[in-house]
Amino acid sequence: MKIMHIVGNRPQFIKLAPISRKLKSYQIEEVIIHTGQHYDENMSTIFFEELDIPLPKVNLNAGSGTHAQVTANVISRLEEVIMNERPDGVLIYGDTNSTLAAAIVVSKLNIPLFHIEAGPRTHDKFNPEEKNRIVADHLSNYLFVPDKISVNNLENEGISPERIVFSGDVMYDQFLYTAAQSKDNFPENYPDNFILMTWHRQENTCSRERMKQMLSFIEQINYKIVFPIHPRTRKLLVEYHLWQRAMDNTKLMITAPVGYKEMTSLLSRCKMLISDSGGASKEASFVGKKCFFPLKLDVWPELIEAGLINIVDIEDAGSVQYNIEAMREVLNSDQELPKPDFFGNGNAAEIIVNTIKKVLSA
Repeated sequence: MKIMHIVGNRPQFIKLAPISRKLKSYQIEEVIIHTGQHYDENMSTIFFEELDIPLPKVNLNAGSGTHAQVTANVISRLEEVIMNERPDGVLIYGDTNSTLAAAIVVSKLNIPLFHIEAGPRTHDKFNPEEKNRIVADHLSNYLFVPDKISVNNLENEGISPERIVFSGDVMYDQFLYTAAQSKDNFPENYPDNFILMTWHRQENTCSRERMKQMLSFIEQINYKIVFPIHPRTRKLLVEYHLWQRAMDNTKLMITAPVGYKEMTSLLSRCKMLISDSGGASKEASFVGKKCFFPLKLDVWPELIEAGLINIVDIEDAGSVQYNIEAMREVLNSDQELPKPDFFGNGNAAEIIVNTIKKVLSA
């Protein structure tokens, strides 16, 4: 039995790791195809090293560009690779352009397709990741779902329950594994008390005006913010002549991108998270940290309802001020937030691999 993973960015590398460990334990052959959607060293290679993932057999070098360009690059380069490797099944992850492209190619080749983290919905059809995930879900043969709301989403879209498997979240598997295995990766030069921030989504970097709004929001926070900056965000701040404004904010500590172990440590140590990342906002909940999400998306409805995610409309002064006050409450409180149990028991990879074995052996 030969399993192919198709991945292209940080969250997908993390999701792949626990599944890879489980495949190894069953001595199942696996091959990793890297689309090259994240090509910066700190956003890509470091994760394979830290997470002990086999190196990719092929890198498609899809690179950056518009959504259409990246998707087309992956589609045009992936088909030949799959036909040469002849996998028995293919795993795709999440909601990136790489995921969409792989779903199209694999489904047309009639190879069993398994979607990891299927079913989440923001219910915003203008959101590019929403489009990717919907198409990937409907093209996949089996859908491994991280939470019960996502099961309902898929059933409401008419997907057969036989194709839906509530596995729990592989990101939770990996977070628990890293926390148990790794030493403290907290950098010595970081402050003792800080807010952690990530910022990279297209909706928050799509224009100079939007990036100015983000900077204005950040400038109103009178607390030290550690900001491992995404290469694309840095590039656009420079292009829009906003880099100096970011550098002039004395509360903002801009660093290079960090690896997974260091990010896990930062999440454990920070007072709270500001992030437009679906993955990071969920990971914060694993350690009971509140996330302020600067985008009008129902990113994880359960976490919003549980008070672990606050949605910040940075175009609305009232929403900004409300959330600045909410931040002060968190910063002045020593009370720990409850850790949710929405994402399974940390055994998602075992459920996924056992299902794949059963399906492909039938």
